Amino acid sequence: MFKAIYSNPTLRIILPFLSIVLVFGSFLFFGWNKTDPTDYIADEPIHQNEKDILFLSNSINEKSPILKPYGLAIDSKGSVYTGSADGNIYKIKTDGKVELFAETSGVPIGLVFDGKENLVSCVSGLGLAFYDTKGNENVLLREDSEGNPLTNLYGLDISSDGTVYFTQVSKKFDYEESYLEELESIPNGRILSYDPRTQEVKTVLDDLYHPTGISLSSTEDFLLFGEKYRHRVSRLWLKGKKTGRDQFFITHLPGSPSLISSDFQRNFWITLSSPRHPAIDKIQNFPIIKRIIASLPSFFRPKEGELAFVFAMDENGDIVYSLADYSSSKLGSITAAIPYGSGLILAGFSSHKIWKWKFESLEIFF
Repeated sequence: MFKAIYSNPTLRIILPFLSIVLVFGSFLFFGWNKTDPTDYIADEPIHQNEKDILFLSNSINEKSPILKPYGLAIDSKGSVYTGSADGNIYKIKTDGKVELFAETSGVPIGLVFDGKENLVSCVSGLGLAFYDTKGNENVLLREDSEGNPLTNLYGLDISSDGTVYFTQVSKKFDYEESYLEELESIPNGRILSYDPRTQEVKTVLDDLYHPTGISLSSTEDFLLFGEKYRHRVSRLWLKGKKTGRDQFFITHLPGSPSLISSDFQRNFWITLSSPRHPAIDKIQNFPIIKRIIASLPSFFRPKEGELAFVFAMDENGDIVYSLADYSSSKLGSITAAIPYGSGLILAGFSSHKIWKWKFESLEIFF
């Protein structure tokens, strides 16, 4: 039988073709309801007169066990902390030595110290947790007030009264399937708050497009948050006549916002960890095409590029600094930036390194 098929030129062409159609048809059949995409017209990216200067950064953790660092935090003694893809949190001392600080029950993303020197983290796969000075894990939240799991958290910040504000990037997709958020184009994310005194969990703002980094203003009257797949940053008012209202802070970004931090000069430091995907932008108005792509196995997922882009905005919404690395692939993707001494500490997600960039580097432009 097989010999007869092999000897027939027509069948030798048709059968492989039908096999391919059958395989892809199976993917479409079983994966068709994975997403329910809607259409929208993507905005055009606008560059922010960024200076190509981040390549002058230097690594502070050569030959360390850190893998894909995401968030950053700095303690009162100047030591740098970062999460790793292996589930650990590492501490980089001021002398450059790297040591294991804590073993987590997931993958730590956002990191912030509270007023008691506890390191609070959004731990992917777990929820909200804090680690005391000895690195012991204490789980604060696994579920919201309705019993829904909080396994897909991202960024956080802590107010002066101890309230933790944090983002849940999606109520539908897990961390590994986050790319489906961009294809579906439906607001599945939200911002929540946790009061450690009452252990109350509240939804502060719902229906967001993959909210990522978050940071409170200096007077805590509003908080800033990024939306990865809308390439924008917005603010939500927490006090005053505008309480509960949100508004755009900056839009048309050339990349996807990641974590956000603030400094003592009332500036927000925002990182863009991946560039816009031109092909995805172009098909956003075609739900059927997006549904087909989402139905295919994950190895057909759109490849996320690398981008080292950091910019600072003051609380009025004006750009203070705009820094990038276009001339090299040295830094790869930068997911977090924190002011430190005379410069910035940067988390190099794809380079597996923590970088130090100095403000004096700007002198080459004058």
